[in-house]
Amino acid sequence: MTEQENTSDVRLRTRVWSVLRALVFVCVIIFIWEGWTTMACSFVGIALIMGWVNLFQLKSQEIEKPYYRLWLNTIDGFLQFIVMTSIFVRDLIQNESAEKILGVGCAVLLARLIAHTLFSLGVLREGKQLPRKRRWSKLANLSVTITMGVYLLNLENFQQIMMVVSILLIAASTAAYAYWYYRDPAHRKPLSIASQLTMSRIVLTPFFLWVFFYDNDLDYSNNNIVFKVLALVMVLGFMLTDFLDGKLARSMGEVSTLGKYLDPFSDKISNMTIFMCFIATGYASVWMVALIYFRESSVETLRTLAASEGLIMPARRSGKWKTALQGIGIVAILLGAIEPVRALIPGFESIWHQFPIIVMGIITAITLISGIDYFYASKHILKKFV
Repeated sequence: MTEQENTSDVRLRTRVWSVLRALVFVCVIIFIWEGWTTMACSFVGIALIMGWVNLFQLKSQEIEKPYYRLWLNTIDGFLQFIVMTSIFVRDLIQNESAEKILGVGCAVLLARLIAHTLFSLGVLREGKQLPRKRRWSKLANLSVTITMGVYLLNLENFQQIMMVVSILLIAASTAAYAYWYYRDPAHRKPLSIASQLTMSRIVLTPFFLWVFFYDNDLDYSNNNIVFKVLALVMVLGFMLTDFLDGKLARSMGEVSTLGKYLDPFSDKISNMTIFMCFIATGYASVWMVALIYFRESSVETLRTLAASEGLIMPARRSGKWKTALQGIGIVAILLGAIEPVRALIPGFESIWHQFPIIVMGIITAITLISGIDYFYASKHILKKFV
């Protein structure tokens, strides 16, 4: 069998699998409305296996023709949205209430479906090739299917966890798709890898807010340990990308004006969001975060004034210490909020209630000292305006 015949054979099998998976989802929708939960769960399991085979075994996304792939993906995404919406509406009818996060998940699925379909059509009409389905996108599709099963089985301890994981994977796959688009010189000027890392902090910051308050309870100590660990991992990711974006920009010769402004902006967005979460849950006082915000906004204003005069305001060592200390303090508080971690440190449990406030007090003091240092070192800039 020639390579062309083999490719045609695989394409035929992937299309058959896709059609059968669509029919399985139709059956799931019918079973949900008929109240046959066991059958619905069984068919969701079948859809999960078929999706795995299609994406990772047959690798349909790599060999399928562009327009076929677009419409097969659109139909699959639409049916996933209908299944999740059916679960949401069923809960509303039966219990007169439904989880807000399930409703948000349905909205995210619909937004992703519309945006992906319209965007892909535009790319194909320009005569461009669609990108291959990345691993994040494949994992997002499988995660959504697993989430369906978790909600159908009414596994309350895992429903919100799986929905948040699915939404994060959808966000990651969307970011990967956008990254492919902006890298393509035929479309527009590509964004550097450093700028992509910087932008990832801005994109993921609202998801940190969501993870922190996923249960709509301001008391962070009540959060599931999985979400506490996820919040900690996200903060570590913020710190890692903050370190890498500048290092990569310098090593690859991709230092840009956009990056110079975007990097401090993304830092302020992520850190201030975390500090406001700390206020809500009692880990920080309002006056502490207000002083930190005053320092950050004042220094940014000073930097803007310097730029307007064509002057460069270099980063101060105190500013680097401030950034490092803020990151260490945030990680220390989030680590301490995890009960098994507190149990490993003798006597830590007895001081835990004062620990976050003490750490935030130190962060506030160092942040203010750094601000004073910046203003003292920038007297020549202030003289031009005062």
